[in-house]
Amino acid sequence: MFSNNTVRREIRIAGHHAGKPVTITPQADPIYRELVKLARRGNYWAVLTVNGIHQLAAGRLHQNNIFVKPDAVHRDGTEEFVVILPGCRVTAEKRPDGSYRVLYMQADLNYSELMEKAEKPGLYEVSKLDKRWLARWKKKGKIKEREDRLVAISDSGYKNPDIAASRSASRVAEAPFSGGGFRVEKNGFDMHYTPGKKRIGGRINYRDAVRPLDNATLHESALLLAKTMYDARKIKGVGWIAEFGGSAVLTQALKILADRGVRLENHTAFLVRPRTSPNEAVKAAHAVGLKLDRKFSKTHMLDYIGNRDQLELIINRWRNENEKNYKWLQAITDMVEHGKSLQGAGAFMGSLAAVAGLSASAPAPAAAAAFLTALGAAVGGAATIGKLGKTMTEAWLPDKYDRIKSKF
Repeated sequence: MFSNNTVRREIRIAGHHAGKPVTITPQADPIYRELVKLARRGNYWAVLTVNGIHQLAAGRLHQNNIFVKPDAVHRDGTEEFVVILPGCRVTAEKRPDGSYRVLYMQADLNYSELMEKAEKPGLYEVSKLDKRWLARWKKKGKIKEREDRLVAISDSGYKNPDIAASRSASRVAEAPFSGGGFRVEKNGFDMHYTPGKKRIGGRINYRDAVRPLDNATLHESALLLAKTMYDARKIKGVGWIAEFGGSAVLTQALKILADRGVRLENHTAFLVRPRTSPNEAVKAAHAVGLKLDRKFSKTHMLDYIGNRDQLELIINRWRNENEKNYKWLQAITDMVEHGKSLQGAGAFMGSLAAVAGLSASAPAPAAAAAFLTALGAAVGGAATIGKLGKTMTEAWLPDKYDRIKSKF
């Protein structure tokens, strides 16, 4: 597999095209060799990283690989760029003859330990014990081999995986194929967790929300999820459920699989209040052959991003599924329902402005809690909060809303 170039003291590894190997420079070689050792010991993140280096030429030449970030073009015709892989950033160059050279590698060789501490993305098995949801890290990154297994793809912004699991549980139950809350509590689910201080997407992060495939900060997590999905491809009926910003991670993972020709025809997916483009997600879902339910996503009437391209999503579903499970009459019905939802949102915001004496534009989500309190004082009582506060709390403070709802 390896051969030493004694003149240039560089290592050449076989490429995917004859005569176009990938060359490892002496600066990058020690880290590369350590990664190979870790991969041979069964560290699945290291396997992904080593395979990513081996497949560099094929990926760079033939597809818009979403975890390759262009960096610079030099005068001698070489093009330098950065490849983002799990636990590793690879600086490489494409040479005028079409071959590739790995120049530098920055790697966290203790990546497994960081995953175990929930400081890096990973897969967890979630179960309920004494009224608490607990998340247990799965070292090999593989879901439970059970037909119709449910898998949550969580948003970022949670303090730890247990909290992410607790929030994800009620949202997993909202998927039409989940069987409801009772079954979710009984069987548990798996969860792909992405650590981070901030939520993914949303109106505040508008660029990332409308172009989820370009969000480089999620490439590492998406690649790990793609590996989990690939390993689960033979398990029947797996349901992938993205909650809020997890829609971006799922979209990227599906795109990675589609670029490699992977099909998931026995699986399905659902988005719960997506904070990134659901239309991009449905296009990626079609590309891997997912069987989608009558409803592909659930949105709140005040979810700007989730509702933004619903009409394009409906048209895409009709074009791709009209001979299967999504016919023209269903598309028309969904368009009408979507229109009613938007009218309802407009009427609600108009009522809010009239009652509270405010502009019709929604307050920033970060100020929503204070706003709700002020609104209660302004309009004199719990009756109005009962009518207006529930809708707003659910829209802008979904975690708080779910905690309150779970007590009843």
